Amino acid sequence: MELFTWKMVSDPIYGFVYFNREIEEQIINSSLLQRLRYIMQLQTAHLVYPGAVHTRFQHSLGVMHLSGLVAEDLTWKLVSIYGREALEDYSPATLIEASRLAGLLHDVGHAAFGHSFEHSVLWRRTMPSELANHERIGLKLVELVLEDALIKLEEKYGLNGLTDVLKKLLKDNHDDSPLIRMYRWVIKDGLYPTDIVDFLRRDSYYAGTSEYGYISHERLYRNTYPLIEGGGFKPVLDRTGLGEFKQYMIAKTSMYEHVYYHSVCRAFDKILDTLLERLDEEYGLVERVLAISKGRIEDFLELTDVYVYSILLGKALREESETGRLARLMLIERKPEWRRVGGDYVLNGYRGPRFISEILKLIFNREWRSKVVSALTEELSRKLSGIGVTEEDVWVDVLDVSPVPKTLLYPGGENNTPGVVVYTGKILGRRIVVGQEINLLEGELPLAVIFRAYVKRGKYRVEAESIASKTIGDVLESLLRINMDEYRRSIEEAYKSATGIDYSRFKLTM
Repeated sequence: MELFTWKMVSDPIYGFVYFNREIEEQIINSSLLQRLRYIMQLQTAHLVYPGAVHTRFQHSLGVMHLSGLVAEDLTWKLVSIYGREALEDYSPATLIEASRLAGLLHDVGHAAFGHSFEHSVLWRRTMPSELANHERIGLKLVELVLEDALIKLEEKYGLNGLTDVLKKLLKDNHDDSPLIRMYRWVIKDGLYPTDIVDFLRRDSYYAGTSEYGYISHERLYRNTYPLIEGGGFKPVLDRTGLGEFKQYMIAKTSMYEHVYYHSVCRAFDKILDTLLERLDEEYGLVERVLAISKGRIEDFLELTDVYVYSILLGKALREESETGRLARLMLIERKPEWRRVGGDYVLNGYRGPRFISEILKLIFNREWRSKVVSALTEELSRKLSGIGVTEEDVWVDVLDVSPVPKTLLYPGGENNTPGVVVYTGKILGRRIVVGQEINLLEGELPLAVIFRAYVKRGKYRVEAESIASKTIGDVLESLLRINMDEYRRSIEEAYKSATGIDYSRFKLTM
């Protein structure tokens, strides 16, 4: 944008990330952004993948960069297809800069250990609505720390409405105009938002698992067109980009299954869950969040991984308390008290509608999910009682793997119809023609629920492996009314139908 002068920093994902001196450099140098240097992007994953020590600061710069590219592409598509009036009363520079700033600021509400803090501290309490999650906390911090300065900057550089658009993009409001929803789609409300695209590429790079997180982001957004009709907005993916979208879904599924939900990472997360609960009692973690409502933010801003790790390391080295013991297990001995037993049982949507139904029920119905976990825990402890295992020695972990954002999958919100739809089509001149509407729940979505069993490390015996695997399968197939024998028979019948055909003349290696 001609309004600004630009600086750059090296980045392993994009080569260089550019930011403007006039506005973005001031935001980057604020306490809200600089504290993100001290919060790791992947909580405890570095204990399993030593390279995964990158930070939310790096990720925020990446999302800013990517959001700018996508927003600029979207803006000029809107102008070329619908004319300048499609931008309402905003200038292209305002919309693009607001998108860049929203990408930069989207994670400033994270506390120490990111999402683990939300699960272990915030969501165990009834928090005020404005502080219920990191996104809402972030918006409140932006209002308290940056809003006045941003209003002055938008006036200085003629970016009318910049602060207002930025706040709307950071909110989770579905009542905004199609234009605002369009730009929020870029960062967080779309099937392939810049937030997710960046963290998949960045996390896979630093974890050393690039084979899982590869995405050609440019091909995705270049092949997406904004369709405005009936007062609403639909992103239409050119059918030539459908293959890249499927690759994106595979990348997200693979990263969750193999990195974010790695069995040892989950065992460390369970220790961290207990530690954060104990630290809340001792250091008033919730009170630090609640103080934001009263305009006191310093105690919250202090809550970084560096700060909490310093406390935990001190306890690990000096205390014989239970907190000290758990801290030693995580930080020094690196031996979680829970050890996985048996293989993962993956309930995968590829197996058909019966499986999709049970997967969605497990994701949506927390009470039903708890009943399934209780049944598994009870039966596993009974089958493993011969080696001294009791119910207290068993932990059943249930993990959702969704290649699309959960906000789009859950009932409610902007559209309560069952299904996640991808609109595909072509652009002919200045006209977008929708072709196929693909409901991803009808076969394209690699949705899954993973069941995994752990026992206390001291109770682990190698003979428990086969017992646990069989028990999990038997209980789930009975409880969820899944007939795997029927599934296997259908495969056998397909092979029987080919009996007598000579396949040796075909090139089977193709």
